[in-house]
Amino acid sequence: MYNIRRFDNFQHTFLFASRTEQFELFFDHFLQGDLGKIYTAVPWEGLVRTFGLCDARKGQLSIFGPQGKLALMFLKHYAECSDRRLVEQLNGNIDYQFFWGTITPK
Repeated sequence: MYNIRRFDNFQHTFLFASRTEQFELFFDHFLQGDLGKIYTAVPWEGLVRTFGLCDARKGQLSIFGPQGKLALMFLKHYAECSDRRLVEQLNGNIDYQFFWGTITPK
């Protein structure tokens, strides 16, 4: 199992020239692709409730919320890759970031 940790001073921030215009273009492009169609078809809230997932109450906080944990399982199958390869792709693939919820529409 590979651990993913957030390093606040090490992460790159994706800056949009106009927060709403540019973001909407990227998000709309994501929604039109195969992964975006899967994202909109999955009943995320229902799955989180069904599996009884919640944020950690003890110990180290995970950077993934309940929906993000489920999304990673979908992504691993979708990308047909190992845990290590998926972790490598998470930082550089904006579609994956939309899918697991690190970037969300406001």
